[in-house]
Amino acid sequence: MTIESMEKISAIPSIGNFKCIELFEVIGIKDSNPPFNIFSLAVAHETDLPLTEKEKITPKLIKLKADKSLKFGVFKRIVSIEGFVNIISDLVTTEANEDNGNKLCYGHLKAIPPVYVPALERGKNEFLGLLKNNFFGGSHLFEWFDESKEYVTPLIENLAALDELSGELQKYLPIKISTHSDRLGNIIVQIPCAAVAFSIERKDKQSHQLLSNLAVSPHFSGEINFSGIFWREKHGSMIDFQKIPLVEGRNIIPFQQINGGGYYTIWDESNQIICAGGEITFFLEQVNFSISMQEQIQRISKLPDKTKQKIDIVAQTSKNHIGNHVKDYRDWVTDRLLKKRKHDLQNSLSLRPFKRGMRQEALDFIRELIKKYGKNGIYLWDPYLNAQDLLETVFFNPHDDSPIKALTGLKIAPQENKTSSYKADFANKINQAILQASQLDLTFVNADCSKDGDFHDRFIIFPQAIDKPVRAWSLGTSVNSLGNSFHIIQEVEDGQIIADAFEEMWEQSINDEDNIIWKSNNN
Repeated sequence: MTIESMEKISAIPSIGNFKCIELFEVIGIKDSNPPFNIFSLAVAHETDLPLTEKEKITPKLIKLKADKSLKFGVFKRIVSIEGFVNIISDLVTTEANEDNGNKLCYGHLKAIPPVYVPALERGKNEFLGLLKNNFFGGSHLFEWFDESKEYVTPLIENLAALDELSGELQKYLPIKISTHSDRLGNIIVQIPCAAVAFSIERKDKQSHQLLSNLAVSPHFSGEINFSGIFWREKHGSMIDFQKIPLVEGRNIIPFQQINGGGYYTIWDESNQIICAGGEITFFLEQVNFSISMQEQIQRISKLPDKTKQKIDIVAQTSKNHIGNHVKDYRDWVTDRLLKKRKHDLQNSLSLRPFKRGMRQEALDFIRELIKKYGKNGIYLWDPYLNAQDLLETVFFNPHDDSPIKALTGLKIAPQENKTSSYKADFANKINQAILQASQLDLTFVNADCSKDGDFHDRFIIFPQAIDKPVRAWSLGTSVNSLGNSFHIIQEVEDGQIIADAFEEMWEQSINDEDNIIWKSNNN
């Protein structure tokens, strides 16, 4: 059904007058195995381009440093729409494509429901960064999903290799595959909405209404039977909605209020399909201005090298004019949502402040993180980490054979005394504490800081699984000081960066057996 739907939409005049398909194929080869599909993107074109056989975009296959057994290349060809339909039809029945004598391998491909992707700003939908030129009216997408991932698993499991491939790929194709690892092995067909152009501006400063302009492609010769659907959202509610018939040229959008942004969809009533869509950009309605006077002064200080540093300081005196002294209703709503977000954040596992005298609460929080996220492993990174810290944290891991990597700098807290047998004392303390080491997979290592220098920050990291991203929390203090003074344990935005840094220092350290303080017998 998906192939028939793709053929139908590509032939609808209100979508575009398409002549051919530009097919990009990212092909990988691992060792001496047959080539396989890493990712394929097909884009419909209105230009009648000459049909071409497969041509190399990359001059030669690129070998990855992070996985020397894997190399890849980018190829492009121009095929007719009918020819592309035949290619897809063959793939979904044979799972392999014979091309120029080479067998190109695919995983188990499944057609998933087609979607329409509007031309929204970054971060608004899952396909941004994966498509080619999704501007203006957006695109209809058809996708064949590789559910087995049998050929691309080495990339999914080796994030360094995937990041390297993505960076090299962007030199030839403007997509970022590293942020879309679930799409590895897939085929995506992009049919741009090219027949309708739509622009919106404010009618005048006094009116809530917006003025739009509808233009259609000269290739479109049928009757214009379009409706415009317009809405605005605020805090999860739809606060304004309009559906109006559209004519070519100017159309008034009678919004009741226009403060903020919104969205629009152009609907082809005859074919019952979206032929354009996107965002309505921000328009300011509320009058809130200020009169400012600026006075320029300088701050001058002497640096350690005795040079003078001059910083220009702008001092402002301003007075706001709002029209009255009553809070706008939107301010009341915003204040309430900010308070709720603060409350929700403190009650989540993303951020938690601790004060002096809250040691047990802080340890309980770490143990809660371990219980929830430690199934696939735990990395504990702390320059002051000692045996007692491990007994109070990672020894509470309830997951069997979950690999635990603990990295210390063998620094001592003020209350400790460092002896010549300091490392041995750690190992003895762990051995004495263990009565039954059931399913414990722990390696405790002294960090080799000769390359990058001493480390300072403290983290607990939960490594990536195939279906879950890396999660990492900054502890704000050493484990032995948790809850003894004010600190905040908070999740970092990009846990992968922290995990990569940990792994680099870990690999550098564990190569020398003298750095291993203690490890499980089964490790």
